[in-house]
Amino acid sequence: MNIDAIRQIPLVDFLNHLGYQPTGRDSKGLWFYSPYRNERKPSFHVNPRKNLWFDFGSGAGGDIFNLAGELTGETDFIRRAEFIAQKMQLPVEKPYKPMPFKEEPTFENVAISRLEAPALLKYLDDRGIPRDIAQRYCVQCDYELHGKRYYAIGFENNAHGYELRNSFFKGSYPPKHITHIANGNARCNVFEGFIDFLSAERLGYNDGTDTIVLNSVSNLNKAIAPLREYSLVSCYLDNDNAGRAALVKLQQELGDKVMDKSALYPNHKDLNDYLMSLYPKQTTKSKLKL
Repeated sequence: MNIDAIRQIPLVDFLNHLGYQPTGRDSKGLWFYSPYRNERKPSFHVNPRKNLWFDFGSGAGGDIFNLAGELTGETDFIRRAEFIAQKMQLPVEKPYKPMPFKEEPTFENVAISRLEAPALLKYLDDRGIPRDIAQRYCVQCDYELHGKRYYAIGFENNAHGYELRNSFFKGSYPPKHITHIANGNARCNVFEGFIDFLSAERLGYNDGTDTIVLNSVSNLNKAIAPLREYSLVSCYLDNDNAGRAALVKLQQELGDKVMDKSALYPNHKDLNDYLMSLYPKQTTKSKLKL
């Protein structure tokens, strides 16, 4: 099979060979867990008709060759083709120059407003985040996706994109970037996601300190330059492999001024999980009289 034919391999078949099955569908395609990063809810979308994919969690997308690049880290096109051929058990005959991928806008009719929707405020309240903190840092994003209207909590990044959350969706409105909240302090706190940042606000850990929210560990390199300007960098990262790898990278780049704060929540997956353990949800159960 030549390179042109490899490009026509259905992405759904390729993902199946990698061990990934769709978790749901919508009017334009299928949803998967991302094959190259860990996530709790599927945000990797495949359009079978166009044979293109888009990862709402990382902001990446493209054709099968772009996906091979994300999976392998290879920039060389032929090596990407060889990887696909190996997984699909196909021979590679000749080089191929891929067509550039033009990302089509997925979010339409986006409207930003004050966070007021009761369902969104309840979602944050259930995670230990009170209304005043939520409205101070977050907005409400109303948008159209795949022909349907939705709303979500929005947290703006430095490129004027938004991290989006609601009870059913975790993703982002591109472009993807870090969020740098500068208060003129010599110290800076670092969080993976904005829910952890809001949790730190509730716990009193920020206290006027500058903040960088990565909005994904894939944005770590974007945070290195601004973090060099601080005398102390306190990291409240997740207690998982990705969080530990991000901490090691920061320590390698910035040296001894990087402090690991995950010891504050050693038995919890992240800072919000710790916060929720301190303020468990109260459930009311009706008592039956016998």
